[in-house]
Order: sequence, then structure tokens, then C-alpha cells
Amino acid sequence: MTEDNSNRVEAPRGRVEILPPGDEQSSSGRFSYSSGYGTIKIVKLGPFASVLLALAVGVVLLCGFIFLSGALLFLLPIVGLLAAGAALSGFFGNPFRRLR
Repeated sequence: MTEDNSNRVEAPRGRVEILPPGDEQSSSGRFSYSSGYGTIKIVKLGPFASVLLALAVGVVLLCGFIFLSGALLFLLPIVGLLAAGAALSGFFGNPFRRLR
């Protein structure tokens, strides 16, 4: 028979910092979570930081688009050569085909 482990209490994996309501850091929107591996800080973004973040995301997306466009331009001549080879093969026929 198996035991029911749902009543067992788990030990916390990290430490959450709870700030009192009157503390000046709580009004700035900062929150931090630390565990054995590091600390995660969550901060409320203002309008200027939001615009900078949006611009950074846009630049990363633009770089990805430019990279994929370059890869497409690199593949176009290869596809053209394959299409030309298929067209010439159909035009000249197959010399190894059996005669009837």
C-alpha cells in the first residue's frame, strides 16, 4: 500500500524579502527573491525605461530579420541552379532511358 505524501510540508527553496508598507523601497516597486543560486530583482519600469526596452527588443528582432534575409539571399542562387538543372534535364531528356 502506498503512503499519501500530500500532508508533508516542503522546506522553502529560497528566501523572499517581505518589506513593510511604510518602507521607502516598497513605493519604488522593487522586489527581490534570493535562493542558493542567485538573486532575482523585479523592478517597476518607468516610461523612459519602457521605451528603451521596446527599442532594444526591436533592434534584436531587426537583427534576426536581417540575418534570415541574408540566409535567404544566400540560398536563392542554389535554388536557381537546381531549377535550371531540372529544366535542362527535362529539355534534353534522359540519355539512359530505354529505347522502345
